[in-house]
Amino acid sequence: MATVALAWILSKPFVTSIIIGAKREDQLEQNLAATELELTADEISELDQVSTLPPEYPGWMIPFQNINRLADVPRM
Repeated sequence: MATVALAWILSKPFVTSIIIGAKREDQLEQNLAATELELTADEISELDQVSTLPPEYPGWMIPFQNINRLADVPRM
């Protein structure tokens, strides 16, 4: 799991480095294996989708409040 998670983070163009943490040698090996794991575009897309966080307040509230704001204004 750690290998895939780190490989996914490394696939992001805005990530220049990551900090790994390991207590045991096997954990270090798993972390380092991420540098050689190449995820497919479909795998990256799926990981992006399942890890997307819901919008936080007030971000979700603004579109909700504006749903009917201009509905009654005649358009020219």
